[in-house]
Amino acid sequence: MLFKRIIKTLTVLTCAGALVAACSTPASLAYPGTLRITSKVWGYYQEYLTKQGGVRKDGTFLVALENDIGVGARYSYCPPAYDYCTSGGLNVANKLCVQDKLKCVLFARGSKIVVSYKIID
Repeated sequence: MLFKRIIKTLTVLTCAGALVAACSTPASLAYPGTLRITSKVWGYYQEYLTKQGGVRKDGTFLVALENDIGVGARYSYCPPAYDYCTSGGLNVANKLCVQDKLKCVLFARGSKIVVSYKIID
């Protein structure tokens, strides 16, 4: 009985650790301080929000930087026709940044903005 309880506790802790790791911002995509973005980037974010679907509103929005100012964006989302998406939204969006040789930072997961920001124009 005690053995089963220990195994169950370890399983719960392992799953909780995996969730924290999955929800945290990778160091390579983090931005210290307040991210300055253009109104064009804000418009891209609004467009991204309208495209999200599914039950969980999965998606990832990255901001592309030029001289430490957010001037572009790359994102992935779960289309409205799907209830759940299982693809790695962060990986998909980041791959777009890498392909285009852009320095990107994580702005939002789903519809939750995860960085402090300021629209500069």
